[in-house]
Amino acid sequence: MTTIEAQVIGPQRDELGEGPVWCPREQALYWIDGLGRKIHRRDAAGAVRSWPLSKMPGSLALREGGGALIAMRNGLATFDFGTGVETPLESGVDHGVERFNDGKCDRRGRFWVGSMDKGLVEPVGAIYRIDPDRRITRILPGIVLGNGFAWSPDDRTMYHVDSRPGRVFAYDFDPERGAVSNRRLFLDYAGLPHGPDGCTVDAEGFLWVTEVRAGRVARYSPDAKLERTVVVPVARPTSVTFGDADLGTLYVTSMRMGVAPEELARNPLHGGVFAARPGVTGLPEPRFAG
Repeated sequence: MTTIEAQVIGPQRDELGEGPVWCPREQALYWIDGLGRKIHRRDAAGAVRSWPLSKMPGSLALREGGGALIAMRNGLATFDFGTGVETPLESGVDHGVERFNDGKCDRRGRFWVGSMDKGLVEPVGAIYRIDPDRRITRILPGIVLGNGFAWSPDDRTMYHVDSRPGRVFAYDFDPERGAVSNRRLFLDYAGLPHGPDGCTVDAEGFLWVTEVRAGRVARYSPDAKLERTVVVPVARPTSVTFGDADLGTLYVTSMRMGVAPEELARNPLHGGVFAARPGVTGLPEPRFAG
């Protein structure tokens, strides 16, 4: 099995780095700091610009017409990078029970977001789909900690992570209707000391999963065999995306949240963003069509 080491890029450190999205138009990397309530953008020269948010973000998608759609922990909003203005959207979700978390767009420009139990125990969360007309549909209940989404290159399989107790599910996906069926267990982390978080699919159809507390991103074949790993120098990577002009760089976010003070003092890289060239390329991240 091949093992590749990732290197930190820049001095940025986040409490809860999440949701990396590569923008081919700008050749720039966007990501969020959930606890820090910020959106970050790193351009091709390595310069980072940040925008403050009024609430904790769980994930974001770049919009086709500019700006972003943000899944806040307790709602949805559009965001204008030019003005910094947030515009709340009605979600119709009882955020006293569940809160939005990770999300991603499919190739038809629909935004999918998972929600989570605030106590990380009960399966009160769900998978939601936000269509370009901003209609929100509750697709699947029974989620504890909804996390990463990814789609196979042929658009026939959707992957979704429920981080508690730690499972990755595969679904048959209908790209025309935006519907899922035939849910099945793809990876089971139950009983292991580490678990899954964000994920992405490469151009060969392999699933890359960030494994919290394992300090790595693991590449799994379509039949769930571990094929290679990218090791990061921190224990808590959170999410992953492919970027650069050739989509051949793997970018990995991480968090400082939950790391003991003595460990933070020993290793100041916690919360950094890391990059590696894993020898395969990714797929372009779709934009929200609404």
